[in-house]
Amino acid sequence: MRAAAPAAALQMQTLLIVDDDPDIGLGLAVALERDGRRIIVCRDLESAQIILGVEPVTDIVTDVKLSGPFRFEGLEFITEIQRVAPAARVILMSGHVTDELEAEAQRRGADAVLSKPFAVGILEPLLTVPGDAAPPSMTLVPTMNEILAGNDLRPRFQPIVSLADGALHGVESLARYRVDGPFARPDLLFDYAARRKEVGRLEAACIEATMREARAFPESLTLFMNVHPAALDDIGVVLAVESSARKSGIGLGRVVLEITEQQEIRQHAGLFESIDRLRGLGARFAFDDVGVAYSHLPLIERIRPSYLKISQLFGTLFEADPTRTKIVRNLVALAAEFSCAIIIEGVEDQSTADAARAMGIEFGQGYLFGKAEDAP
Repeated sequence: MRAAAPAAALQMQTLLIVDDDPDIGLGLAVALERDGRRIIVCRDLESAQIILGVEPVTDIVTDVKLSGPFRFEGLEFITEIQRVAPAARVILMSGHVTDELEAEAQRRGADAVLSKPFAVGILEPLLTVPGDAAPPSMTLVPTMNEILAGNDLRPRFQPIVSLADGALHGVESLARYRVDGPFARPDLLFDYAARRKEVGRLEAACIEATMREARAFPESLTLFMNVHPAALDDIGVVLAVESSARKSGIGLGRVVLEITEQQEIRQHAGLFESIDRLRGLGARFAFDDVGVAYSHLPLIERIRPSYLKISQLFGTLFEADPTRTKIVRNLVALAAEFSCAIIIEGVEDQSTADAARAMGIEFGQGYLFGKAEDAP
């Protein structure tokens, strides 16, 4: 074991514990709890990677094997830690410490290697010293299975209105995980699912939750739901749309699936079969965040979206910026060419709504018309 002197005391220490055994992770967290120390417990590499990227982690205690006897993710994680948080102290744990493992861990930058089981009294001196007198805190990061098995995936809905008369045209379902922690942020939740290669399962669960919550909406309201491009060709997602609509009594003619441009669409036969099947059942499509990141516009003829949604990146106060005004005008012309309706996002001021209406844009979405709220 190589045990360098602990770093100077911190105002607040953030300790990340990573172990696939929940009893070990929680046991260590309880034993190490003290003033000035914030403890976050993860049970897989993917959630730990997300925490490392968004939290000011000062200390990491990680098992070497996180998903089976033949994978050494802990070693890989050390390499990532050195890149993302090089000042953090790293303690590796293993039930079978060998000279080779210890040498490799130290080569990658571990400050110490501990053999399980060990006394907490051995670990404590290896960590940085918290100097803040603030009360301790502990966060147990849920696994994807726990997220999907619970009842905390409940969407909020934001209105989409007609710019001509202010009438409510529809609502967009926005996925929300209603538990305090990192995955209360939708971007981190879907990042976690993507790292776990479980976007399809998460999308299916969000669709089911949306349909349950939307049963109370009037039949005249159009229901917009986001679908990750990677999930479009997942038969589980397609079946979730069909079965959830049937159970909730929502006709698929009311449903618009928004394909976000945050990831490239992989074009293959299965994808278009799913799209054609859903369209045959009455569902329609929208291209979301048009002009941001990956563009799906080359597929506009094949997918035939009913709506193009202009991202708030271009929509908010576009009338005050000549460049964004030109972009919006060009998108309006494109939509007309392909018989798509336009929804402009990020409308926060009446001046934006007026300018959009004058340009021929049919629908608007943004804080001017209402924030995302729970279903009634």
